[in-house]
Order: sequence, then structure tokens, then C-alpha cells
Amino acid sequence: MRVLVTGATGFLGSYMARHLQERGDEVVGTRFEDGRPHALPLAPGVTYETLDVRDPKALTALVRRVAPEEVYHFAGQAFVMKSWEDPLLTYETNLTGTLNLLEALRSAEVAASIGFAGSGTEYGAPEQVPTVETAAYAPQSPYAASKVAADLLCRLYFERYGMRILRYRIFGTTGPGKLGDSSNDFASQVAAIERNRKPGVLRVGNIDTKRDISDVRDAVRAMSLVVGKGKSGDAYNIARGEARSIRENVDRLVELATVPIRVEVVEERRRPLDEPVHWADVSKIRALGWSAQYSFSDTLKDILDHWRRKPASSS
Repeated sequence: MRVLVTGATGFLGSYMARHLQERGDEVVGTRFEDGRPHALPLAPGVTYETLDVRDPKALTALVRRVAPEEVYHFAGQAFVMKSWEDPLLTYETNLTGTLNLLEALRSAEVAASIGFAGSGTEYGAPEQVPTVETAAYAPQSPYAASKVAADLLCRLYFERYGMRILRYRIFGTTGPGKLGDSSNDFASQVAAIERNRKPGVLRVGNIDTKRDISDVRDAVRAMSLVVGKGKSGDAYNIARGEARSIRENVDRLVELATVPIRVEVVEERRRPLDEPVHWADVSKIRALGWSAQYSFSDTLKDILDHWRRKPASSS
């Protein structure tokens, strides 16, 4: 199968490209060159094309050339704090970029199945947990609002043009190689402390929140399953389906450490907006035959081992 993965050098896109290539697909991934290092090494066997999804002509040309049967759309501005600093860039990339992709596929008359990477943050702080896909939108950042807008655009193109579009609501994902999430932040600190071969201090923010965090390797399996078997036009929560305290994750990493570590809460690591619970109802993906293969304890061990292998200057 010919597959196009936008944002294929980001965290989710990297893992998806590898998953599809290992599945035996012919994978073309887009990469955006902004001078930052890629989340993970480029996947062998994947063809990479440099592309900015804000460029409709280049995107249309690529779609016509590849003629994909499946499309996984991950390209975007993925950071909540950056969305406050540059909301215009966030909307240009997340909303206009999605519109450009949909128009490219429509104008090229490419009948692909499309997986759109929306976000669990579209729900904001929902009254109901675990949260179902029919919960109201309540975005609390420009990032989340841009994902709501793109999500609605995808639903419109399904309804108006009959395009096969599956809309993901992705809750927290983690795994080896991610940057900027708590699990990798804590693990990188633990690995750095271990290199000193003496007791140290792990600095954290608010660790009493609960989050539904899935292993990225389980998440990409869920997303590819949804594209293959899901109901066109529908939204699907992508999550583990359980809420874990961040404190539990910290305790597990301290337990895995090879030296004694003391945990210290520091004010500057607290987030300005930190909802107490994010927890997804994953009945819909389970009904398609999905189940998690990685225990979160094993995920944390794999993340820590990843940081242990990194050079000291990378921690």
C-alpha cells in the first residue's frame, strides 16, 4: 500500500512511518527543515520529502506524485506553550496546513483514507471522565483551539465531499525519543544523576495530576487500525484508557535508578494550566480489536534506557 505520512520526522510521525514500513507498506514521509534535530533517526526504507504544509502548491504536487492510498497527517505545531507565544504560526500550520492537505487530495481526486491527528486537549477540562468522543469542545489554549478548528474542517470535508476521514483525539503519548514530556524529562534527569554515580535530586513540578498516557508504539497501532477499520467521519480517542498519577511515574523511575534519588518539587516547573485529570474512554478503539501491549512500567524502563544510552551532553 502507498502511504503518505506528513510530519514523519516528529515524534508520532517517526513511529508511524516505522510501523507502516515494517507492515510492508511503501511509505513517503514529509520532513520540515527548521534546523532542529529530528525526534528520532530517519527510518530505513522510508522515502522522505522536504515539505512545508503551509505551501499548497508543493503539497498538491506531492499528493499527485505519490497518489497515496492512506494518509496520516501529523505535521503541525505541537506545543501548547509555543502556541501562546506564536498563535498565528500555530493556526497557519495546524489549520491552514490541514486545509491545504484536504484540498490537495480533493483536487487530485485521490481517494485515500485519511487519519487526522487531533488532540485530547480539544476537550479542555471535561466534566465527564473517562471522556467520550461526544464530549463538548472546550479548548484552553491556541494549540487546542487550532486542533478543534482542524477537526471540524475534517468533519466538514467528510460530510460535503464524502472523503474518508478518521479523526483522532490523541491523549498523552510517550516513549523513547520524545522531547518535552514529563516522562522523558524525569528519565533524562535520572540518567544524568546516575552518570555522577552518587545520590542526586530529581526536580519536578506538580506530580499529583492524573494523566491517560499511552506508549507511542501502542498509539500508532491504534491509529493505523482506525484508518483501516474505523467508521468514516468519526472521532476516536487514542489513549491507554486509564489515568495514572504522575507521582506513580516518578516513583517508578526512582525505583529503577541505580543510585539513591530524592524528589524535590520546584515552583518554576509547575505549569500555569494543569487540569487535575485527563482520562479517555477508549471503548471505540477496543471495539475494533485494539488493546495495549506495553505496560507503563515497561514503557518507563525503555525511556530510561534510551536516556542512559544518550551522550552526557544530550541529557
